[in-house]
Amino acid sequence: MGEDRRKARKVSTIDGLARLIQEEFVGVSEKFEDVNKQFGGIHAEFSRVHERMDRFGERLGNVEKDVKWMKDNAGELFAKLDRFIALLEKQEQETAVLAAHVKRLEERVAKLESLKK
Repeated sequence: MGEDRRKARKVSTIDGLARLIQEEFVGVSEKFEDVNKQFGGIHAEFSRVHERMDRFGERLGNVEKDVKWMKDNAGELFAKLDRFIALLEKQEQETAVLAAHVKRLEERVAKLESLKK
């Protein structure tokens, strides 16, 4: 209650009222400074988040480019694989034919050797 009486005495004159209003404005101004500091911290944090999102966006963009490249080149890769598989199958067929031919030659040589004895 003592403070209320001091305020009442200060307000009893115009100068007292002016000082009281000025003190209140200083208090409000200090509170606004605190709020501005808090907003400054929030702004800095949002800036850091924004930077991280930009870097993430760049990395995601690179991943999207890589996936697009793989999609675009998958047809070429499958075509090459198809040619390779066809070549491998042909090679296996030729190996089977050569193995059969070698077997017939070995049988012929064995037969000729048995006749010679």
